[in-house]
Amino acid sequence: MKKTYVIAAALALLASCRSVDYEDLNPTIQPNQNLLPVLKIETDTSMYQQSYTVETEYYDSDYDYDNDSDYKRRRSRLNSVKKRTYNDLRKKSAANLFIKEVQENIIEQTGEKKGYIRMRITYLNNDPNGFYSLTMLPLFIPTFLGVPCGNSKYTTEVEVTIMDKQRNIIKRYTDKATDEEFQAMYWGYSSYNVKYKASMVSLKKALENIRHQINNDAPEIRSKLK
Repeated sequence: MKKTYVIAAALALLASCRSVDYEDLNPTIQPNQNLLPVLKIETDTSMYQQSYTVETEYYDSDYDYDNDSDYKRRRSRLNSVKKRTYNDLRKKSAANLFIKEVQENIIEQTGEKKGYIRMRITYLNNDPNGFYSLTMLPLFIPTFLGVPCGNSKYTTEVEVTIMDKQRNIIKRYTDKATDEEFQAMYWGYSSYNVKYKASMVSLKKALENIRHQINNDAPEIRSKLK
């Protein structure tokens, strides 16, 4: 009976998870009057992995007798380990997010290129916390009621540098932001998407903070982009 509840909870959790949507990976358009001249956009997302591997362990269980009594005890043995490799989509998503942010909110659409604007991811940290002990007892009832069974608290630090045609640095900005997303039934994300969503939203927040700083400094930056 317990096994039936576990399977039902797992299937319901997977079936009801949200996916990462268009708004999560695109900047909010904030038109302003302090756009910079056209700049060549460069990105460095090497902090993200090229790919990552997930290992799943499978166990066999049987029963044995204690040597000094008739007490039957359960014994688990590792049967096999299966590995699956996934491409880390964050490298491409982060680059696209920055390109759209710059094109839609920071530089003019047409004109002569006056320099460069470069993004570099400088710090990443994922701090996952599980709620499994709470949700497993009794019989995954908290999960069916919508209690989260896991989360991802992701911090991203990004550096944005603006340079002239000779690559002399005009301004450099650094900002760090954190986002937390949950894995849950009805309203949460899957075990992969919860990390992906938190990672991208934290980057999006950091870039928005830098955008406001650039807009404030736009007159000074324009004067140096000749």
